Amino acid sequence: MPCPYCMADETAEQPRRTALGYRTIRCGRCRRVCNERTGTAYNHLQYPTDLVVLVVLWRLRYTPSLRDGTVCMLGWEWGELTRVLSALRRL
Repeated sequence: MPCPYCMADETAEQPRRTALGYRTIRCGRCRRVCNERTGTAYNHLQYPTDLVVLVVLWRLRYTPSLRDGTVCMLGWEWGELTRVLSALRRL
C-alpha cells in the first residue's frame, strides 16, 4: 500500500492495529504512520467500514423504513447518517 501523504511505495506494515482493528503502516520516506482508511471518506468515522457499507446498502434497499428502524437499531442519529451518505456521494 503506498503512503497516502508522499505516495512512496516503501512502506512497512506495523504490528499494532487501530482501535477498530485496521492495520497500520509506516512510510520509509516521510516516516509517518497511517492506516488503511487514511485519505478516504471513511477516515474520521467511528464505525467499521463494513458497518457503514451495510447501512448504505440498507438505505438503498429500504428507504422508507430507514429513519424509523435501521438508524434506531444501530443507535445512530439521523444527522450522522446523512453526513456519512453525503461524504460517500463526494467520492
